[in-house]
Amino acid sequence: MSQSKTDRLQSIGTVFAIVISVIAMFTSIYEANIMKSQQKAMVWPYINTSQNYNGQGFNISVYNNGTGPAIIKSVEITYKGIPLKDLNTLLDSLKPDRTFGYDVIRSNNINKYVFKSGEEKILFGFEWTDETRQALENAKYLDIKIAYESVLGDYWVYDSKTDSNEQKKFNAKIEYDN
Repeated sequence: MSQSKTDRLQSIGTVFAIVISVIAMFTSIYEANIMKSQQKAMVWPYINTSQNYNGQGFNISVYNNGTGPAIIKSVEITYKGIPLKDLNTLLDSLKPDRTFGYDVIRSNNINKYVFKSGEEKILFGFEWTDETRQALENAKYLDIKIAYESVLGDYWVYDSKTDSNEQKKFNAKIEYDN
């Protein structure tokens, strides 16, 4: 039995239709992936810290340099590898025999805080005194790790020692809470 010419043309047309459908399907998948990447880029957070010095004093600030909000999930501050639980522990580590108190200190709690794009907050800082200048000398032993999430559920960790952001989950050994 031989196929007629119209049957063969119909079979060839069917194959072409299937090939075109497969190409259209892969094109749609590719375009969807591009759109997903664009959505991530539009809400991408990027946490960083900075040390600021002026005539009044010193502070360490946290800021979101990304294009979208950063949802803070966990904060860990260590001094010489030892996790610190709060501002008092941090200050006692920087200057064990300190006599200065909250009258010269500025601080904000950033745990569970949502940083808008471009927003900056002082994590902690102090006015200049002879004692706070001595405490500042030990600030080089601090390591700040901040775990944060985008609105799309992507996780990152900022590490001040390496001044880097890595895409992964992180939970503090001891949650820093001032």
